[in-house]
Amino acid sequence: MSDNPENKGNSGCAEFNKCLEILHLMLDNEASDDQEQYLHAHIENCMFCFEQYEVEKQIRELLKTKLANQVVPSGLAQSIRTKVFQSA
Repeated sequence: MSDNPENKGNSGCAEFNKCLEILHLMLDNEASDDQEQYLHAHIENCMFCFEQYEVEKQIRELLKTKLANQVVPSGLAQSIRTKVFQSA
């Protein structure tokens, strides 16, 4: 986690790529405990990565909400099954 401005480039954080990779692993529940601890410690001190964390987390929550199981109109499931069996 270097604060050297020359290493920050356009992202605002020298560790941005590493943090983004860990963030995606975390959101997919695939990050190790060490990776999660690293990211949480990092975003306590890096507003740039904290903001990215919040944006990614909100996008995932929005997608979960929008893609949640919706009520299927009555008869639709049976109609699909019938058509599948007829074409088999």
